[in-house]
Amino acid sequence: MLRIALATTFALLAPVAHATSSPPIATPAALARYLLDTPIERSPLGALPPGARKRFLASLRFGDRGLGGFATDDLDQTLTHAQTEAVLALFGDQAYGAGLGLSPAEHARREAERAADAARRGCKPDNCPESPIEQRYDALVLAERHGTDAARHAGLGADYTRLFGNAFSPTALARVSAPDLRLLARAARRVLGVDPDGRAADDLGRTLAAMQLRGMAGDADFVPLYRARVTTRHFDAARALAREHPGMPVGVLPALESRPTRSGVPTVLTVSADGRHMTREAVDLDVPLRIVVVAACHFSEDAARDIAADPRLDALFRQHAMWLASDGTPLADAAAWNRAFPTQSIHVAWRNREWRKLDSWAMPTYYVFRHDREVARWHGWLGLDALRQELDRAGVRY
Repeated sequence: MLRIALATTFALLAPVAHATSSPPIATPAALARYLLDTPIERSPLGALPPGARKRFLASLRFGDRGLGGFATDDLDQTLTHAQTEAVLALFGDQAYGAGLGLSPAEHARREAERAADAARRGCKPDNCPESPIEQRYDALVLAERHGTDAARHAGLGADYTRLFGNAFSPTALARVSAPDLRLLARAARRVLGVDPDGRAADDLGRTLAAMQLRGMAGDADFVPLYRARVTTRHFDAARALAREHPGMPVGVLPALESRPTRSGVPTVLTVSADGRHMTREAVDLDVPLRIVVVAACHFSEDAARDIAADPRLDALFRQHAMWLASDGTPLADAAAWNRAFPTQSIHVAWRNREWRKLDSWAMPTYYVFRHDREVARWHGWLGLDALRQELDRAGVRY
């Protein structure tokens, strides 16, 4: 489930900006009043199936300026774009509906699937009790997990195994309804985003194959699985998947060249600006000065642009800094960055877990190392003056 809020990968959170006028629903109390006073059939929220509506409402986070974050997944998977905008307009945030929602034809197909399942179960689509699979999906999505990113991701993986341990066998997949099959695919994609090495990749592959047999999935639906194969550096498997599903909107993988690496030393992929070649090489932190900038978001692009335009900072970063994207970053995005910022090229972590010295992949985060020891760290991009102040505090001269 993607959440729009303060950014981190599997998602990637970005702050919600509001117009100067107050949104219609800006506090939990205002939401409670709205839900109490407005019949659901007269609300844009009524277009959401009951389970999806429950999950969407549970995901809402309010701040001082109104809605501060929300999960996009149920909006994207159950509503049209117009319906999504209508829901978000309740909070004054309809602009965040860009790119979300089903086509009218796909929405009609999924509504027909819901109707057929309801008829089989002897209930009406909006009054059917949640299926056991949807109840388990709720438990996966709505669980409160705390601690570091690693702890939360581990908790998600453990919950997934507990809740869906036997759900992805070919026999089980052949028996489930179309709506439940879609929920299983969503559950696998959710876990795949934080654990591409685990069982979720194979679970998703089997689920998509079952959906394809029923005419419920096309080549483009295999993109998350393709990206997981690339993230785990199973390039041959990714290429095979692309051949099997030529309609996937993915480019040709760059040819890989490996340079000597050493045990315990983290490595990166460097993608050529033309996107045709990539090189794996080691990065030694045991040097007098190494600045590592976790990057790839538009804030870090702003930083790279401003740094490249300042001769002294450009020289400092070219010699001592490394812009580093997480392992799930599309390689084409790295190539595009390197075309845009030739003096401030970005590298992609071969695997995040190799970079044991980095405990946050929030973007941008700046780490300053001296002889393999972290001496300073700061987050965010507030402009060149703030950057110079942080460098001064870290004892970096340029």
